[in-house]
Amino acid sequence: MKKSKKPMSAIFTVISIAAVVLVLVYVTQSKQSENLKEASLKKLTEVEQLLEMDLDKEYPEMPRDVAKLHGDMTRLLYSGVEDEEIKELALKIRYLYDDELLAVNSEEQYLADLYSDIALWHQLDRRIEYNVVVNEEKEESYTKDGQKFANAFVSFTITQKGQTSELRRYTMRKDKDDKWKILGWEYVTDNQN
Repeated sequence: MKKSKKPMSAIFTVISIAAVVLVLVYVTQSKQSENLKEASLKKLTEVEQLLEMDLDKEYPEMPRDVAKLHGDMTRLLYSGVEDEEIKELALKIRYLYDDELLAVNSEEQYLADLYSDIALWHQLDRRIEYNVVVNEEKEESYTKDGQKFANAFVSFTITQKGQTSELRRYTMRKDKDDKWKILGWEYVTDNQN
């Protein structure tokens, strides 16, 4: 009888250890799933806030604030916004553009290019993790031909098999309503800015 108890207790021990391991795996997976859901809800909330923003009443006053808002919208577009929200956010972002930029970039062409670019980013598993306004000391405002211009810098942290940073310099001009509107941007290296 004693011989038969040892194999039974060994089997019971193995089953107990396996059950503990399975419970630990389940708990770990549940926590990860919960964290992803929270991050997703936060992202949706941020998108919803931007979509609800009335830019006629709440337009950013400073060039760096316009650059920050554009950077936030760009990050969300390239980091998993729901498909139905892409067009809404893309049209909202165009409100930040100068008439000159809008004239050379029709809504239809802009949307087609954007959807294509986002699809490529998804295919490459590339995303913008975060963005921040930088190089305040290098920002400048100037007047040329009676018009006011300014620039601001935003750094984007991008993940794709590791992390990289891209620095974007925005060029803006004040419009007839005294709002800073984006004329364009370019990617710069540290020695260019």
